[in-house]
Amino acid sequence: MFKANIDKKDDYLILNLAGDLDVYSEEEFRDFIEDELKDKNLDLVIDIKDLDYLDSTGLGMFMKIYKMYEENGQKVKIINPKENILKLFKITDLTDIFEMV
Repeated sequence: MFKANIDKKDDYLILNLAGDLDVYSEEEFRDFIEDELKDKNLDLVIDIKDLDYLDSTGLGMFMKIYKMYEENGQKVKIINPKENILKLFKITDLTDIFEMV
C-alpha cells in the first residue's frame, strides 16, 4: 500500500513516501502531486525512508516532480533511501540529477 503526505517546515516542504511506488500507485501519486505540490514556492525534501519498492513508473514520477521544481528554480532533495532504492537511482544515473542524502 502506498502513502504520501506533506509537512511544511520553515522554508521547505517535506514529502514523506511509504509503501510501494509503482505502476499500481501511479495515478494516486500523480493526483497527489498535482493537488499538493503545484504552485508551491518552497524547496522540496522527499523522505523515502518508508518507501519499500520503486519501479520505473515511480522513477518517472520523481522526474515529474524534478521538472516541476526545476522550471520554478527550486530544489529537490531526496533523503533516507533504502539500499535497494538507492541502487536503482544509481543504475539509472539519477543520482547525478537528485541530491541524495
